Amino acid sequence: MTTNEIRVRVAERADASRLLTFLRQAATESQAILLPGLDKVTVKEEAIRLASVADRNDCLILLACLGEEIVGVLTIMHLADQPGVGELGVIVAKDYWHQGIGRLLVDESQYWYENYSILDELMLTVFTTNRWAIKLYQDLGFQTTGQLEEPMANGELTAAYRMVYQK
Repeated sequence: MTTNEIRVRVAERADASRLLTFLRQAATESQAILLPGLDKVTVKEEAIRLASVADRNDCLILLACLGEEIVGVLTIMHLADQPGVGELGVIVAKDYWHQGIGRLLVDESQYWYENYSILDELMLTVFTTNRWAIKLYQDLGFQTTGQLEEPMANGELTAAYRMVYQK
């Protein structure tokens, strides 16, 4: 597989079932993926969420697809308690780690952010042990602004960096 075979596109309502399947599988592959209540989300609820995000300029959901298979997802969700700030999250299927898919997704999201978004800043949290992701974010212009403790999927608190990207 090469990144030329990967198609990055905005998620649509019709992607709800495949997206939920992807997210549920990905949550079993890494302790870094914290998606509380995912097992209770219905396809109808996910379709409504996807439709509500589709035309906004403060939220984004991108899919990385290899053929019809979803192999990566990127979300940017505005933070209600921090106007102008969008929180970025990236998930790549374990079989596709370290193959450039995360970079493709983040790069596309930065283009959206710089050209279409009303957000002032992108923010993310990354575990300090995830050296690959930290290097990727640094290479793409994110700056570390602090360190904190964040829960992993198993509930254990782990050191993490807060990183930001601004226009």
